[in-house]
Amino acid sequence: MHKDVRHLVLMCSAVNAIDASALESLEAINHRLSDAGVRLHLSEVKGPVMDALARSHFLESLTGKVFLSQNDAFSTLLVQTEEENAPASPPDHWLARGLI
Repeated sequence: MHKDVRHLVLMCSAVNAIDASALESLEAINHRLSDAGVRLHLSEVKGPVMDALARSHFLESLTGKVFLSQNDAFSTLLVQTEEENAPASPPDHWLARGLI
């Protein structure tokens, strides 16, 4: 993992349901990323999936936030990151968006 990575956004628009196995995997990913100093965020989580996450303890342990849209996640995290560390050179926003 790149040393400057501090946030990972998992776009969940294609996820229609979540079972115990998937929840366990998310918890493991969240824990491993946390150990590496990276916050896990979710975006575009559908209602039934969000309801299932809310019934579990996952949202309490989630190191990041749940965003309504991927664009909202990038915009918020980009501003937050820029405020935390004023970069010596302008950030490459296209790189952060995976050249979308």
